[in-house]
Amino acid sequence: MARHHLPTGRCWLALALAILFLASPAHAAPEPPGLFDQIFGTDPANPKTGKASDGLILPSLMVGGKRVAEALPMRDLGPDGGQCLALAAFLDALELAHDDAGDGSITVTLPQPQRRITIPASALLPGPGGACLAMADLPRHLPMRLMFDGVTQSLALITDTVLPVLMRLERAERQARLHPETARPAFALLPRPRAHFALWSADVALALQGQAGIGDANANVLASGALFGLAARAGLSIANRGVPSLGLTLSEARDTPDLLGPLHARSLQFGDVASPAQPLIAQSLAGRGLVLSSRPGWRADLVDEITLSGPLPPGWEAELWNEGRLVAVTRDADASGNFRFAGVPLRLGDNVWQVRLFGPHGEATIQEFNRLIGTEMNAENEIDYAIGFVDGGTPLIAGQATALPTGMAGFATIGWGVSRALTARFDVRATANDNPALALGLNGTLAGGLFAATLARDASGAPAGAARLARRVGSTDLILDLASHGRAAGPSVPVLSRQFSSLAALKARGQLALGRYSLPWQIGVQSGALRAGGTASDLAARLAVPMGRWQASAALGLSQRAGTLQGRATVATSASLGRWRLRAGIDAAKAARWQLSGTGLSATRSSSRGSLAIDVDWQASSGRFGAGVSFNRRLGPFNLSASAGQGASGWRAGLGLSVGLFNAGNRWQTAATGLTRSGAVLADMFMDDDGNGHHDHGEAAIAGGRVIVDNALRADSTGSDGRLLIGGLMPGPALDIETQLSSLPDFALRPAVPGNRLALRPGEVRPLPIPIHPTGSIEARVQLAAGDARTPLAGITITLLDAQGHEAARALTDFDGYVLFEGLAFGTWTVAAGEHVSPGLSLSRTERDRQTSILIPPRGT
Repeated sequence: MARHHLPTGRCWLALALAILFLASPAHAAPEPPGLFDQIFGTDPANPKTGKASDGLILPSLMVGGKRVAEALPMRDLGPDGGQCLALAAFLDALELAHDDAGDGSITVTLPQPQRRITIPASALLPGPGGACLAMADLPRHLPMRLMFDGVTQSLALITDTVLPVLMRLERAERQARLHPETARPAFALLPRPRAHFALWSADVALALQGQAGIGDANANVLASGALFGLAARAGLSIANRGVPSLGLTLSEARDTPDLLGPLHARSLQFGDVASPAQPLIAQSLAGRGLVLSSRPGWRADLVDEITLSGPLPPGWEAELWNEGRLVAVTRDADASGNFRFAGVPLRLGDNVWQVRLFGPHGEATIQEFNRLIGTEMNAENEIDYAIGFVDGGTPLIAGQATALPTGMAGFATIGWGVSRALTARFDVRATANDNPALALGLNGTLAGGLFAATLARDASGAPAGAARLARRVGSTDLILDLASHGRAAGPSVPVLSRQFSSLAALKARGQLALGRYSLPWQIGVQSGALRAGGTASDLAARLAVPMGRWQASAALGLSQRAGTLQGRATVATSASLGRWRLRAGIDAAKAARWQLSGTGLSATRSSSRGSLAIDVDWQASSGRFGAGVSFNRRLGPFNLSASAGQGASGWRAGLGLSVGLFNAGNRWQTAATGLTRSGAVLADMFMDDDGNGHHDHGEAAIAGGRVIVDNALRADSTGSDGRLLIGGLMPGPALDIETQLSSLPDFALRPAVPGNRLALRPGEVRPLPIPIHPTGSIEARVQLAAGDARTPLAGITITLLDAQGHEAARALTDFDGYVLFEGLAFGTWTVAAGEHVSPGLSLSRTERDRQTSILIPPRGT
């Protein structure tokens, strides 16, 4: 039998190693580290922006307290080498333009002032993302230095250089504060009520006066209405002494030149009118007559609207500035590669518009548009006219002449905008007894100032001429006038033409700086040849001292006639003391010598319902004191005034009462005076149960409702009867009136129409029904239906359709698939998500809120 020997100790060790070797897998060659390990290292606790195994650091970059880069590549050069900055990424973060010169060097362009700096290739080292520059060497090449905080893993840049990234961030901040004007909705213009005769409003004033034992009483009525389709204004004045006066004016004014067909007129006045002034040949005269004009009476200082345009390279943006204020911004060029700012207004005075262009690397240019426009200048190619006739000083119906009668005269004025900087005007005036007076004038801009030049032939056939130059020098406005007035000197010619045959005048006004205050001042001198013979020279000066609650002013006037110098000086001051306003003044006059002529003191206390005034004066010529007191108080719609005092002619006293009346629904009501001089709207807010738009019997009035007029919320609200009188509205231009929804008693209530637009005439009180309807809402939910599972779908466009299938609104579903449509009129509605349409949903008074679901199957099913 064979014998088996047990292995010895060495054999056991060899056997164990062999088994371990055979049991272990074969060893492969070591793998290179992955991309993640190359960037972030193999330490699991190592932070993302911390130091990597290969020296890569990703700190943030802070400039001026603003983070301009979240992670900027840097390489750690070792304990003594510091850090090496990835140059291209660093310059891109600062938005600095840079180019590779081809020999390994990098050229950097710095803006404001623009300069180019080349960083040589010898200063660059290999690093993450390309060439890197030692952070310690950065100040040797660029005007900036970096501070590295290893704890917060951030870089702080310190520099005085203007950086494009900060310029862009600053622009973004100010552009974020820009609130563009919201486009006003296009409300329907309400038709003007047609009536051959209507009486809208009236102001009635009664007065009793007594002085030196003589009493006087008078009554005045001013009424506005419609007559034969025109706005009518009539005035009646009756006194116990004197001749009664009765006047009437018919007028019409429009925004569009469609009055009287081919005449392209905008305004018409007939009756007691005022003719326009005509340079050198006629002043403005009041009397019976007719005036037809192509310019509306309410034309404001807006002269024209233009479009500013210019090249806008890709990546650039353009800002529109006016008077130091950002108005608009654009980054999109039109098809021609230009920026466009449309509807830029040009107004009277100096118009300065700037278009500031900014490039992607700090480039900046400014294009400035400067246009000076005078009061007698038209837009380019605009033609306006005023023609008519007037019998100056003579009323239409009856009464005392308002001025010296001048006789009947016909007139015409035509203006033509020859160019943007020049307007020509032609004036003619003709009477039955004199030769026609003619004037030709040019108005425009010259060397940064305004000028006007007029040549004329007056009614006597003599030549006349005038020139005016206006220019701002620093903060001072200068006006120079030179004129030769011809021979005509009747009551219809301008006042200066009646007094002077020739005249030269210089006026200046400005402000003197005094710390944080400014002192307005003005001075004027003139000299001319008198028609009565000889010469006359005048000087007038005034200085104001506004100091908040305290103000003062001083005025001086000197006049020389026939070698005799006369003058007058005044010093006045005023101050606020609680609700009281105190005023005091001293007058001095010079004949042979300067001497005090009088003093005065007054105190006024005003409140929302009235005022009280006390006056005391002293006259040096008589040596007597005078005193007076006046009182004014509002008593509902009535205004009561009373006064009493003593002066050089003895005691005087007065009592007055005034009230306004307006016609509302064939029922006269009282209101504060002033309705005849402006426009008004009588709003009637009610629940329109039957939907006919009229406030019928039994329909509830809405109290506490408020309205918005031309984007301005009115302070008053409707009363218990649902009515609100909105007075003080400007007649002529169209006004937008809408309801403030938050003032309605129920959030589900809505007006029948979003708003109304209407044009008022002077004195008109227009009834405006505001029917309010209850509304409903529809809540829809969109879900993905896969078997029994329902998954909400967010961001789906939902369309609301009315009963006729027309789109009424559109919205996106929220995160849970819901969308809500509110303020819907009663009726049948449907909602659609693409081709998936809900059943018809009926809203009514009994069922105002409805819900529906739209189930969308998975794609391909």
